[in-house]
Amino acid sequence: MDQRQSALIGFLLSTNKTIYITLIIAVGLSLASPYFFTTTNLLNVTRQVVVSGIVGFAFTLCLASRSIDLSVGSMLALVGGIVAILIKDFHFPVYAAILVGLVSGVLFGLINAACITYFNIPPFIVTLATASIYRGILYIMTNMVPVIGLPASFKYLGQGYLWEIPVQIYLFIFIFIVMYVLANQTRFGRYVVAMGANEEASRISGINIINVRFAVYAIVGLCVGIAGVLQTARAASAQTGAGLWMEMDVIAAVVIGGTALYGGNANIIGTFFGVFIIGIILNGLNLLGINPNYQLIFKGLLILLALILDRVSLHLRTKYKKPDI
Repeated sequence: MDQRQSALIGFLLSTNKTIYITLIIAVGLSLASPYFFTTTNLLNVTRQVVVSGIVGFAFTLCLASRSIDLSVGSMLALVGGIVAILIKDFHFPVYAAILVGLVSGVLFGLINAACITYFNIPPFIVTLATASIYRGILYIMTNMVPVIGLPASFKYLGQGYLWEIPVQIYLFIFIFIVMYVLANQTRFGRYVVAMGANEEASRISGINIINVRFAVYAIVGLCVGIAGVLQTARAASAQTGAGLWMEMDVIAAVVIGGTALYGGNANIIGTFFGVFIIGIILNGLNLLGINPNYQLIFKGLLILLALILDRVSLHLRTKYKKPDI
């Protein structure tokens, strides 16, 4: 094998690892369970990863900017509660309640950004605190009781089908495309990555760091709002426990997907496959009859694996420069 071929292999392994991992896991599970590669099961897996995937696409930009948001799970649950209460108790039209929910998500994201920016508090601390605040507000609003009795027009978003494909999958694909273009084909995406690579250098070069941070957290809030609406619609109720441990799923998916935990790159395609890796593994555990309590252990191991892969990929990207093809 000559140097050119070696460089090509190194580049492919370091930049597209999630595709190969997804294929390997899928093949393994198809051999372990005859039910894995059925249309019904594959659609079910896709539906299960829609919510974490939509949040993950926005979270990719957040990590790329060398920031983090640990409030996404609580924010998702609160948005779902707001929408459900507006529809059920205040008789808002479905579209109006959804609009209020999305605006609320953006507002929550902006609150996170404001606390980080104007009080100079690390994002980890701020979003850990706001996660508790948002969850507490939900508990007070719902009195710890699920909000049920939502109309069929709302539940259609999470349970309905269009041409035999769940409606939420169309939304998932649409948001994936939008976020991919935003991250890779726009000036804003370049600013986000530059900010994550070196914030001070970005500021000196003329990038408005404050505006970029607010925009990133607003996008996170919007995507969390969309995910919250879909989660509530699919469950046909606003559950007070919605979004618990979502941060673990999202962080694992994004980092396994190749976005560095400490910023400087944004791999939306990697996140797409990252959420499927986690979804496929959890689905496989269920098909094989493994105790669901072990899922938390597997998620923790996935995060550790993601960090290791992140380091290995960085080494490979440094060792093998992209070849001229």
